[in-house]
Amino acid sequence: MKVLYWRWNSFMRKGVEQAFTKLHIDYDAFDYQPTDWEQDDRFMQQLTGLLNRKNYDGVFSINYHPLISEVCKEKNLAYFSWIYDAPIHIRNLEPMKYEQNHIYTFDRGQIAGLRKLGIKVSYMPLAADITAFQKTAEKQSRYESEISMVGQLYESEYAYYLTPLDEYMRGYLEAVLSAQMRLYGAYFLPELLTDDLLDKLNGMYDKASAGTVQIEKRELEFMLAKEITSRERKVALTVLARNHQVSLYSNDKNVALPNVKADNYVDYYTKMPVVFASSRINLNITLKCIQTGIPLRILDILAGGGFLITNYQAELEEYFKLGEDIVIYQELEELPEIADFYLKHETERRHVCERGKDIIEKKFTFEDRLGRMLCLG
Repeated sequence: MKVLYWRWNSFMRKGVEQAFTKLHIDYDAFDYQPTDWEQDDRFMQQLTGLLNRKNYDGVFSINYHPLISEVCKEKNLAYFSWIYDAPIHIRNLEPMKYEQNHIYTFDRGQIAGLRKLGIKVSYMPLAADITAFQKTAEKQSRYESEISMVGQLYESEYAYYLTPLDEYMRGYLEAVLSAQMRLYGAYFLPELLTDDLLDKLNGMYDKASAGTVQIEKRELEFMLAKEITSRERKVALTVLARNHQVSLYSNDKNVALPNVKADNYVDYYTKMPVVFASSRINLNITLKCIQTGIPLRILDILAGGGFLITNYQAELEEYFKLGEDIVIYQELEELPEIADFYLKHETERRHVCERGKDIIEKKFTFEDRLGRMLCLG
């Protein structure tokens, strides 16, 4: 099989290439870092030129790129994409409906929503590369901490969009946020964000902005999901920092959480595994719009041999024994007690680390995922 692999500054890229080699897939890499995923003539010209020079069986990319779909439709060529983001950050979803697409994503909840729009999407959990992570996953005093989290605080535009609303509508949105924030294992934002609600909101925005501000349903859902995630992460870090050394590695500027050590975001392959190895507990709090799936950060932490505490996600139970292979919390109130226990019980902590890493090595390999996506048997 001959594949053109669009390679950009994504996660998982090294694991994909190593799997291509192990699976004896002949591939060429096309390096291009986009600035606009929906309008880039230079990208399309370069991609078309490469496809004209050689006979490929398909194009492969991490995350879905609509411009690749356009080119592959024109050339009637298979396009394989593996999505690790939720939601998909593109405005126009129509190219996702092209028959040349073979789209895979890790979140069954997201699949259901896309299929309602007429988009054919298949399920494929993500993978982790233990070899790549273990090369750098050594403890360093610079990154030692009792509890660490690598990730954004997801500051949202919620306050801006809340300002023009009347008291009833503000109260309604706050009630939605509070209910969804407290509930794991169920995601109900899409059902509550009805067309009638959207019309009322946009009516208020239209009046307050003289017709210059409107919001679409997908934008509203993502904004609320970010706001919920932001609140949950801030509460969790603040509460844990009352009694423990807590570090946050993030691109967010001017972070001011009491007793939390805020540091810059760390490189995915060179420094992130060091953080995982140097932290006694690594915390994952999933972006709320990832409905059921296992986010990449969970797999990364376990692949690097780090100890993980994460919120509950429904698909975890398909691969892990909860409490044995992986430690979860069902509500924020449980988190401090769980963290205290594992900081005091080193043997139990190491045992869970070893079991979790073993699951990743056996059930989350790139060779398995790519072999199934590319139909290699």
